[in-house]
Amino acid sequence: MTRPLFYFLLLLISSCTLPDEKKLDAVLQPVDTTSIQSNDTNTAQSDTLSAPLLPPVKKIKRPKGIYRAILPLNGKMEQIVAFYNDYTFQLQEKYTGTKKDSIVTVRGNWSPSDGYIWLYHDQVVRGRYTWQGDTLQYYSPASKKSYSMHALQDVMDNTAWQTKKQEGILLYGVGTEPFWSIGYNNKDSLSFQLADWTQPVRMKLAEKNNTPDSVSYSALQDSIPLRVTVYPYFCNDGMSDFVYRNKIRVQYKGQVYNGCGVLYK
Repeated sequence: MTRPLFYFLLLLISSCTLPDEKKLDAVLQPVDTTSIQSNDTNTAQSDTLSAPLLPPVKKIKRPKGIYRAILPLNGKMEQIVAFYNDYTFQLQEKYTGTKKDSIVTVRGNWSPSDGYIWLYHDQVVRGRYTWQGDTLQYYSPASKKSYSMHALQDVMDNTAWQTKKQEGILLYGVGTEPFWSIGYNNKDSLSFQLADWTQPVRMKLAEKNNTPDSVSYSALQDSIPLRVTVYPYFCNDGMSDFVYRNKIRVQYKGQVYNGCGVLYK
């Protein structure tokens, strides 16, 4: 074979196989992901920078116990509010400066939000409070002012009163001038005692009545009635710094005894 003919055949073979080899090279060639990774990274960075920064949640110290303040509202108003651990409250507002004092009591739920402690009664805002350091303050939307409140000593912080509940006492009250005590236990028994008695008078409960602003217990023994009325008003016995959750009135043998106490249930 002559040399020109050899080169011609070699060129012909190369031209026939070149397209397939190019296809195979294209399939086997690794995909360049550099630009893809770079674009994803830039997109992530862009999303991060464009996302709005949420403000930090402001934590509010939980109020606990009973607080009191004198507010220059509608003449003069004494406000006492108790915050309980189960997120319920008891609010008492006593208005003076009118011909006759009036007392308003409200129970409901409290909740911390937006820097305030809110009181709700039937899903309606009943009051709001804020902290100034360690001092709880009542905020008045009308005057746009805050009024400092004074912490009171809850009688339920006293171990002796806590123990009574554990012993099955449902109601317990005390009074002065003269000293007396009243108890009602889970066996439906009323027990009343004056300071100079050697033992209390015990009677079986005969009747219990509920009204919108009080609950009363009645008993009868040897034609002598004993009646106890419990009001949802905060009370002070005048002999201690304790504040009680209820005002109590006892009627026995024609005498009326006023004092304070706690209706546990």
